[in-house]
Amino acid sequence: MRLCFFHGLDSNPLGTKSRLLRQHYPNCWIPELPPDIYRRVDIVEAGMEGPMVITGSSLGGLTAIMYAMRHPEMVGGLVLFAPAVGSREGVSIVADKEKGLLNALYIPKNIPTSIIAGIRDELIPVSAIRDLVQRSPEPEDIMLHEVDDDHMLHDSLDLILDAIKGILKRASDTP
Repeated sequence: MRLCFFHGLDSNPLGTKSRLLRQHYPNCWIPELPPDIYRRVDIVEAGMEGPMVITGSSLGGLTAIMYAMRHPEMVGGLVLFAPAVGSREGVSIVADKEKGLLNALYIPKNIPTSIIAGIRDELIPVSAIRDLVQRSPEPEDIMLHEVDDDHMLHDSLDLILDAIKGILKRASDTP
């Protein structure tokens, strides 16, 4: 199954995680995405070609979740890195008008999912990610890795690659 990556707000298709994924998965689709979350989802909907395993970092993780909620049949699996599903006091990755959206997010049924969250993340509290997992219809099927890292997760790149490999295997084993 093909892999795609949605970058975060302060990143682009040439960032650290994009380069890492292209090195290991040369056919990885990495679209250029704007700051507006709804415009991001529109671009993904227009560019998605068949079911894929979706990876996303920060706002890219939020984009992946929103797409999966709209089109679960097009998602073979999710690997999310510090997904922007909440924020610390005084910090905001999404516009004020979109904050209500965050409490309605969930991981749809039957989508193999792995989430990597840094316990030293200065933007997204691990508690918001735990809440996302608990709101989801099958929380026991979501692998949440809480790591000693910050929002960038640069100390966890090997874990990111391992998580992707595991979800790709699960996606290919699913009938």
